[in-house]
Amino acid sequence: MITEELRWFLAVAETEHVTDAAALVGTTQPTLSRAIVRLERHLGTQLFDRDRNRLRLNQAGRVYRRHAQRALDELESAQDRIAALLPAPAEPLRLACAHSLGSWLLPELLTAYRDHAPGHAVDVREGSAAAVLDLLAVGAVDLALTGPQPSPPGYGWLPLAEERLVLAVPAGHRLAGRAGVGVSELTDGGFVIMRQDVGLREVTCGVFHRSGVTASVAAEADTVAGILDLVAARRGAALVPAGAVAGHPGIETVPLTAADAHRTVGLAWRRGRPLPAPARAFRVLAGRGRRAPRPAGPAGQRGAGSAVQLARRRRASAVGEPGSTL
Repeated sequence: MITEELRWFLAVAETEHVTDAAALVGTTQPTLSRAIVRLERHLGTQLFDRDRNRLRLNQAGRVYRRHAQRALDELESAQDRIAALLPAPAEPLRLACAHSLGSWLLPELLTAYRDHAPGHAVDVREGSAAAVLDLLAVGAVDLALTGPQPSPPGYGWLPLAEERLVLAVPAGHRLAGRAGVGVSELTDGGFVIMRQDVGLREVTCGVFHRSGVTASVAAEADTVAGILDLVAARRGAALVPAGAVAGHPGIETVPLTAADAHRTVGLAWRRGRPLPAPARAFRVLAGRGRRAPRPAGPAGQRGAGSAVQLARRRRASAVGEPGSTL
């Protein structure tokens, strides 16, 4: 069975709907339906239970799915390694990156890629976690640096690093200067969080929920920089990645003692869509050596920020409704 048909089968297994799977892999519904029928005929058994418009894996289908995914992973790994051995093609590397990763992870990976392919064109777009997934979904980019792992179906994922979260508070806050703070202590005062229900907001809510803490929302922002602006303006505190705070005036950080106060960041791509050679080579280079967790930094860390850093910040475009909770 060819690689493309393996992807088609896995797409149907994931979506449980032929029309949705066809859209995911970029083929027509009749073509995909015929491919599934051919596969079942070849194996001598049905792989799906048909329930009106849905196809659910049966026992044989679940067995085949495990082996199909393993086989596809091996084939893609071989293609990645071959791509890394070849000269860079003319087409550019198309990459999206969440804003908060642009100051540390992106430069590290681009340096490794440029050492591998000097002079090769690279097209990088930055945005929120939701925006980079949108770019990936429509095919505007081939890979996305983001975190945490995308929850919608249809995305491949390569974890690259664990980044610690810290409590960001305005200068002079009652918790400023503490050597550490537990999430259970964060029950009074409002919090500034990301507006979209993905990315950092998802991570922040998870930290509070696992600790059994209900926190009130004081404001929402569209970017981590916007969150920090609102914290500096004393609209509330926030849980943010440790690396995002450096150079922001008017803010102090306090390490969190919770072991799960971190986010996994990595590389995402669309399953069922063949990756160009530059993207395959970049994925191989990115995966060489899992990075150690980024430290939270010393308590009370603060800075004035350079003109370039300040110029790149974006103000929050609106404020959330006070009184809502996480």
